[in-house]
Amino acid sequence: MTNLQTRPIDIAIERATGTLKITWADQHVSLFALRWLRAHCPCATCREEQRVAREDPLSLRPMPSAEIAGAELVGNYAVRLQWSDGHSSGIYAFSSLRNSCPCKECNPKGPPPLL
Repeated sequence: MTNLQTRPIDIAIERATGTLKITWADQHVSLFALRWLRAHCPCATCREEQRVAREDPLSLRPMPSAEIAGAELVGNYAVRLQWSDGHSSGIYAFSSLRNSCPCKECNPKGPPPLL
C-alpha cells in the first residue's frame, strides 16, 4: 500500500449518518459506520472482550456506545476516538483503517477486522 493510500487529507465525523468519513491522499473516500468501529475497537480490553465473545457466542454483553464524544490525531499515523461512555483507549491506525475500507472496490466480501 502506498503512502497516498494511508495518508488522510480529511477526516470528518458525520453524527447524522453515524459515520466516520476519511478522504485519503489518493482521493479515495472511506465511510466507516461508527457502530462497526466501536465493535472493532483495537484496544487490548476490547480485543479480549471480542475474543471471549467469539469463544462464547451466547454470552450476553451490553452493546457499548457508538456515539462519538470527540476525536484526536495520534501523531501522523492514527486517530483516537472518544466514545460517549468514556471509552477512549482505542487507537485506529490509518493503515488498518484503509485496509478495512468497507467499500466494494477495496473489500468486495466486506471489511476485514481491524489489524
